[in-house]
Order: sequence, then structure tokens, then C-alpha cells
Amino acid sequence: MVSSAKPKEVLTSIDLAVVLRELGKLSGCSVRNVYVPLRDLLVLELRCGDDVLYLVAEAGRRIHVSRHIFTTESLGVARQFRKFLDGARLVGVGQLGLERVAVLEFESGGRRLKLYVELLPRGIIALVDGDGRVLAVNRGLKVRDREVRPGTRYVPPPAPTDILRASPEDVVAAARGFSGNLAQFLVRVFGIPPEVVNEVLDPRVRTAKVAELGTDVVLKYVDEVREFIRKVLESPRPCLIISSGRPVGFLPFTPSRVAEGLEVVEYKSMNQLVEEYFRELSSHEQKQAELARIKEEEARVSKTLEEAESELRRLEEYVAAVSRELELFERNYHVVEEIWGCCRRAIKDCGWGCLERCGPVEGNPSEGSVLIRLPDGELKLLVYKDLVEQYSELRGRYVHLTEKYGRARAVVEELKRRLDELARRRVLLEALRVRPRRVSWFSRFLWVETSSGFLAIGGRDASQNEVIVRRYLGPRDIFMHADIHGAAVFVILTQGREVGERDLYEVATLAASYSKAWKAGLASVDVFWVYGDQVKLAAPPGQYLPRGSFMVYGQRNYIRGVKLRLGIGVAYYGDTYDIVIGPPELVASRAVAWVEVVPGNLGIDEISKEIRGYLVERCPDVRGLTVNNIAKLIPGRASIVRKG
Repeated sequence: MVSSAKPKEVLTSIDLAVVLRELGKLSGCSVRNVYVPLRDLLVLELRCGDDVLYLVAEAGRRIHVSRHIFTTESLGVARQFRKFLDGARLVGVGQLGLERVAVLEFESGGRRLKLYVELLPRGIIALVDGDGRVLAVNRGLKVRDREVRPGTRYVPPPAPTDILRASPEDVVAAARGFSGNLAQFLVRVFGIPPEVVNEVLDPRVRTAKVAELGTDVVLKYVDEVREFIRKVLESPRPCLIISSGRPVGFLPFTPSRVAEGLEVVEYKSMNQLVEEYFRELSSHEQKQAELARIKEEEARVSKTLEEAESELRRLEEYVAAVSRELELFERNYHVVEEIWGCCRRAIKDCGWGCLERCGPVEGNPSEGSVLIRLPDGELKLLVYKDLVEQYSELRGRYVHLTEKYGRARAVVEELKRRLDELARRRVLLEALRVRPRRVSWFSRFLWVETSSGFLAIGGRDASQNEVIVRRYLGPRDIFMHADIHGAAVFVILTQGREVGERDLYEVATLAASYSKAWKAGLASVDVFWVYGDQVKLAAPPGQYLPRGSFMVYGQRNYIRGVKLRLGIGVAYYGDTYDIVIGPPELVASRAVAWVEVVPGNLGIDEISKEIRGYLVERCPDVRGLTVNNIAKLIPGRASIVRKG
């Protein structure tokens, strides 16, 4: 029976077995790139024919294929994996027994490699050569029974007995002396997921002591569980468990009974289920982490506000007291002057004991002060200090305190505004679903979809320029380049259609902007275009072409004076988002938030932070967008001239 509990966070051994059987279809795919966005998260970008997929492996948690990933940001450790896996072909997908350890086999240059993905607590992701030596690992591990780091021999984690291969003798030997109940026996000895035990066995049977059941009965129930697992592996029926509209779990089989309030939604593919579940879970976790930060800041600001309000009340009382004293002084100045003068003369003539002759006055010899009692209050003055000077000091104190009170009040108002803003952000975030970034086969290049729907791709560097021309440029596609040395190649994929002037100009804007003309601070540059069959990769006999250079033959078509201006924005594609670039007018027509940049004075990091801040402020559900995602699109020092 499935009951409501905290959300499921890791694949079980049976989940993993079903996922891996589906992943077997990826055999033959090649690794195009490797990302490590987080220490325990490895993403392999796979080319499978004309399709691009992402194999997501998270140590201690999950493995599945995905069409979308949140980010292509990477930690430094990605270079270790990329060094050996770049271009490698996936040739096998398996599992260590029925343990939560996936084994992916690759072939690269005649060399066999194995990638171990451990979904156990403290699990790691390790790439191992044919001799069992660790080539790369997401993080080093040293525990009592094994050590995993580059150069060591990979030793898998201790595994439970494989129930599918266990003989009756193995079961009897394991049951001998086991003091727990049958459910504990199945979970601890064979690593059977509790959800499987609960589905197969009656509660009365699950809680029975192994020692009291007897050998034959234990064997009978072990066989029942084993048969159930085999049926699941042969004919899985993946399903999602939903509580109050939110996914809380998943199974590789449809449960016979569920707790009240839970909904079961069946899926055809375990990978699709796991991808969607963890995408939602990751979104929820990101949101919870952000909420935790906001709540922490709310608590800090609230405490600061409480202290500031307390200080403001203290200042208010102090200002009021000084104000009353100043008003009393000014209203009774002549009377005070007369009494104060009398006190000075009396003390001089016969001492402090003679003050009574001056009226209702109380002296304090130790302070050198007199307290003058007036009909509407009391005023304390120093005897040996000039009266006008004392009045000036009192007024100065009042002005100073009034100004200090004003500043303190402004601080309180700002803290209240900040607290209201945090509360607003918290409420919005609580209702927010974070979108993943759309990643397509062309995402690694610069790209734009023109007004008429033509896809154009451009190289970020000389290497990509060469790849684009060599792999994607067809005879009737359009090759475009700024008329300046050092520029991105752009190719319009025509698919046999005629390209209009508007589309040509839209791509020309990118060809101009992603050239050395930007860094040179030019306002415009000429751009030429030719058909693909006019471009050759080989140099004429006796000549040499540097990498990323090409020979262009025949007549060139020029677009003169193309302005250097670039639109960068966020566009929504279903449940995903992507960063779009192009002429500002084109980007503005498609993006939910955008900026226009031109060559300017701000460094790439500085302007990227500003752009990212603006886009995320306008579109909070794309908070997975990073500064580096933006920086990769900035041609050089720039300025923002418009926002939308």
C-alpha cells in the first residue's frame, strides 16, 4: 500500500532497473559535451542520430534521460570527465546486481570506459578505465571499507544479496539467527524497497518475526517478492503519486491500493516520469532554498526593524523632553534670567545656603547647578556658565536630536519597505514554478530564428565556425560574415526556401555584432553573404588556411552599414525558457523581457550582472539563468540603451 509521506527523493533499486532497461535504447549515442552544474550532478549531452538528449546522473539520487536541463554551467571537475568522455560512444547500460549502482559503458578510441553512478547515501560518480583505475570522480571518497579518487582501483560499495540470484540455501543462511521481522529481513538482507514489500505482503505477514515463521514460510514469501520483481522488470507500469496536486512519489508498478487523498497517474515511460518528477522536485527545492533565504532575511530585517523602532521611540521621548525644556526656557526667559542672576549673586555673597532668597530654587553644589521651579515646569541650569551659552547649547541639542530622529525615522521606513518587499517576494515565490532552460541541438552555437522562421546558427569561436561550415552548411544555405577579419560565421539553414531581405538583415545584425568591429568600438560594418556552394574549407594548392578560415569564391552580396546593436531577452517555450538574441526589434517581439546593448564602457561581467538582474526581476521563474549564461552572449564592452 502507498501512503502519504515526505516526497520521494531517490530511485530505488527496482526503479533504477526499469530506468536502465529503457536507457539501453541510447546505445550508440555519442557524448557531445559534459556538464557538472553541481558537485554531485553530472550531465552528458548525447547526440543520438539527429536528436540531442541529456543523460542526467545525480550521485545518491537519480539517473535518467532528459530533453531539458536547467543550466549548462559547470564546475572545474567537468574537465576531468570531458577529457575522457568527449566524443565517446555509449555501448552498454547495466546495473551492479540489483544494487543502486548504474554502470554505463563507453568506447573511445578503441578504449573501454565504465561510468559508475552510485545512488546510495554518500554515493559518487566515478569514471573507470579497462583496468579498473579511476580516471575521474565527482568528489573523493574515503570511508572504512574503500577509497575512491583518481588513480586508485575502483571498489564498488558493499552490496546486499541479489534476490533474483539468491538460492534457497542463501536465503536459509541469511534467515538463520535474524532477529527482526520479515519486512526488515527483505529490506536489510536483499535491499528490497519497502514499497515493494508493502505491495506484495500482507501487514500481518510483514510484521511476523522471521524466527517464528520457519524456513519454508520465509522461502515462500521470498519467492513471492522475487516473482513480483521479475514481473515488474518484464512489464513495468510506471506511475506518479500525487497529493494535493503535487507529486510526492513514483513507482515502477501500479499499486493495488493507496492511502486516502492520494492520486495515481500512470506513465508509459519510467524515464519520462522520473524526468518530470525530479524537474518538479528540483524546482520545488530551488524555490524552498530561495524561500529559506528570504525568510532568513525577513527575520534579520524584522529584528533590525524592532531595534530601530525601539531606538526611534527612545529618541522621540528624548526630543520631546528637550523640546519641552527649550519651550519652557523660551517662554520664561526673562524670569529665568532674573532668578539665575539672583542665584549667582547669593552664592557669591553667602554661599549655597542663601538661595532661598531667590524664590523656589533648589541648589546642587556638587554639580554647580540650580533647579528653578516655574509654574509650568522645572529648569536645570549651571550657575557658572553663561546663560545665553546654555540656551544656545539647548537649542543646538534640540536641532541635533531632531535631525537624528529624522534619520532614524527614515531608517525605520526603509526597513518597513524592505520587509514589505521581502514579504511580497515570498508570496510570489510560494506560488512560483521555476522553469528549466530549453536546450536544443543548436544551443551550443549563437542562433536566431528570423521573422520568417529561418534558423541561423553562428560560431562562438574559430572551432565552431569550422564545425558549422563542415557539418551544417548546405549548397543552397546562406553563408554570412562581417567584412572584417575576426568575426563569427553565420549560416542560414534555408531548407530550399528563398530568404527575404528582412531575414538577411536580421542575421547580418548578429554577424556584424559578433565581430571585432564591436571591440573596436565601431558603430557599423559591412556584411557579405554567399551561397554554401561558394564556400570551401580547403586552401588552393600551395596555400594554407588557418583553423576557422574559408575560401569564398564568386560574387559576394553586400549589406552595407549594418549597425552594431544587439537584443538579448528571455522567451518562453511551453514550460521552458530560453535566451534569445537578434536585432532588438525582433527580440522585443518574442521576449517577455529584453534589453538592447551597443558597444560601450561597461565590462562584460558588470553588464552581464545588470542584464541578468533585470531579466530575473522581470521573470522570476527563470532564476536558473546565470551571469555566465549572459556573459557568453556579450561581444565586448557594452552599454544598455533600452529595456523592455
